[in-house]
Formats: sequence, C-alpha cells, structure tokens
Amino acid sequence: MNELLKPFLLNDEFIFNGTIDQLNEKIRFQNNKKFRTDWIQYNEFKFFSKWSFGTLVITGIPNAFDGIKGYANLQQIGENKTKVELRTKVRIELYIFLVFIIFICVIGFIADSDFPSWILILIPSGLLWFWFVYRVQERILFNQLKNYLVSK
Repeated sequence: MNELLKPFLLNDEFIFNGTIDQLNEKIRFQNNKKFRTDWIQYNEFKFFSKWSFGTLVITGIPNAFDGIKGYANLQQIGENKTKVELRTKVRIELYIFLVFIIFICVIGFIADSDFPSWILILIPSGLLWFWFVYRVQERILFNQLKNYLVSK
C-alpha cells in the first residue's frame, strides 16, 4: 500500500553540517523557529507547523489535531555531517472525506432517487483541493525546517 501512495507523498532531503546530537541541540535550544518538534527516537522526529490554514491549527489554541506535520529521519554520514530525510504521510482527513463522499453515493444509489451528477464530480475535485491545500502548507513547513537547520 505504501508503494501505491508514494507518488502522493512529499519527500525531501538535505545535509546538516553537524552530528545528530548537534542537530538535536540546535532544535531544542534556539526558540525562534516557526515549527515545533516531537522526538520519536534518537534519529527520528516529527515536526509540526505552528499554524495551519487547512486544519485550522494555531499555536496556543487547544485543538484535537496535529495540523500540518512531517517526519524526519536522521542518518550520520561522515564525521560531522547528517543526512536529513523529510517525508509526509497520507492525511487522515483525506480518508474521512473519501469515506463520506462514498457513503453519500451509496445512499443515493440505494434510495434509487434522482442522484445529482455533480456529486460524482465532487469526489475527485474535493480530494484534489484538500490534497493541494495540504501540500502547499507541507512544502512551506519543509522549507522552514530546512532553512532553520541549514542557516548558521
């Protein structure tokens, strides 16, 4: 399933000039960043945008959702360099939207009523719209993390 979804996910990578420990310190001790992090393992963390238009997340306001996020895997290459691989996962909202639209279509066919054809157009256009809005914000988040870690 992951191979099928791979073209729809965002992936990026860059080289950090320093060790994994130095990268960890930079993230923890410099607080002027536009994102927050949550370490999963020594060499893996999640990073979240402090604001999100698509998921209505704003720092300081309680919310049940994580908002726009990405995952980073760190791999030491050489003595003083770390390869940072960034990726996203399929958003749960897209699955929920797809299930909701399919449910509406099934109910419409079962009811055997005049089923509006515009609903069939809503499925792909709605999914593409949500995917596009999330993708733009994920790209911004990736660039914020990359710029923060690459800057001196």
